[in-house]
Amino acid sequence: MMDKKIILVTGATSGIGREEAKAFLTQGHTVILHGRNRDKALAVRKELTAETGSSDVDVLIADLTSLAAVKAMADEFTAKYERLDVLVNNAGNQFGGTWQATDEGHEKTMTVNLFAPVLLSLLLIDSLAKSRHGRIVTVSSASHAQGGKPYIDDIELKDHYSYTRAYGLSKLYVIWAMRRLSKNLRADGVTTIDVNCTHPGTAKTSLGESDQRPFLMKLLFAVFIPLFATTAEKGAQSTIYAATSPEAAGLSDRSGPRARRRSVSATTPPRTRGRSGTTA
Repeated sequence: MMDKKIILVTGATSGIGREEAKAFLTQGHTVILHGRNRDKALAVRKELTAETGSSDVDVLIADLTSLAAVKAMADEFTAKYERLDVLVNNAGNQFGGTWQATDEGHEKTMTVNLFAPVLLSLLLIDSLAKSRHGRIVTVSSASHAQGGKPYIDDIELKDHYSYTRAYGLSKLYVIWAMRRLSKNLRADGVTTIDVNCTHPGTAKTSLGESDQRPFLMKLLFAVFIPLFATTAEKGAQSTIYAATSPEAAGLSDRSGPRARRRSVSATTPPRTRGRSGTTA
């Protein structure tokens, strides 16, 4: 029988995140649902309680385009819970065909997909360290290989933005960041926190549903996703495995469908490009 864990899932009010939360509740864990909209989050909590028979579910609200809101959410969690056993950085998004700034001045896709999960992970390290064996599981994407060569001196793509590049590179960078976090923890002698990335494949979710998407991407989502994508329930399985499976205990610095392997892009950063586009 699994030990009862305290699990925080970001982006848990729909799609893959909701399926992950449902599975964790069914397994008997305490689950904290993160969402942007309080009414929706409370409604999902009620639905999941009815579906699983478990009322051991809480709600935290934060807009992940705001790093200040991420910090406030971490503070709220630590004030209420004495430890965290699993952090699932599930939330992700795609924005429009032009560069968009958050209220804090950062590019939106990079903020939600990279800066927010990294910041939240760092802010909750002490809570994870209080677990008998903590886990950080970050949902990346196979699209990390489709962003092209990184512009290291233009991380937020102010001069090189495109819809697909921003999403692909944000998912690549978050793998790099989580691998670095894993190595830093091990270098500091912390062996009780595992850090891994998973990817769900192409699943039918609300990701990228925006009127601001480029026309070709709207067409792709309208035609390709219904025909070929898997269900959110199936897409959630890799993260559920990495978060709670006894087989995954002790695995760290992994990236892949079931966090069992190191992907090429995650292991070996590609040659980078400067603003001129020349390789370095």
